[in-house]
Amino acid sequence: MAGMSDEAVKAATGRNWGEWRSWLDAGGAKDKPHKQIASELQAVGVSGWWAQMVTVGYERLIGRRAVGQRCDGAYSASASRTVTGYLDCGLARWLALVGDRAEFNGVAAESEPRTSATATWRYWKVDFEDGSRATLAISAKPGGKIAFSISHDRIGDEVVAGQWKLWWKEFLGGL
Repeated sequence: MAGMSDEAVKAATGRNWGEWRSWLDAGGAKDKPHKQIASELQAVGVSGWWAQMVTVGYERLIGRRAVGQRCDGAYSASASRTVTGYLDCGLARWLALVGDRAEFNGVAAESEPRTSATATWRYWKVDFEDGSRATLAISAKPGGKIAFSISHDRIGDEVVAGQWKLWWKEFLGGL
């Protein structure tokens, strides 16, 4: 499974998955690193985000990458939840939920979580002893709502990534 549908890819890039696979195969993409493939797509007019998306989809089609796997071989997991509220209240709500935990999903935090803010975002980050890292981004949505989006990166394998995804989804349910 490459990711997005043939129709969506064709509408955005002018080619469907079969056409992209043929074009990329003909250009020797199977033997090229991710960054080079994405650069070649941009050189033929595919915008940056779509160049990355087509590259990842191609890597999945040829068996080089699994869903949730990054180009460095590590996995990531994500979850999100939208609730009523505002940025600063959302961060306070998250900090109350997290409390003073020293571990998440049975994995110890390597150091104290840290927060940061911009005019339009609030962030919370924590590094874990297993080498993985989680980043929560809180963003404003229309109608007095906020979205909590957690991204957990540098996970060692697909099974553990799946476990983290479920754990974060359930944890976000506590908001």
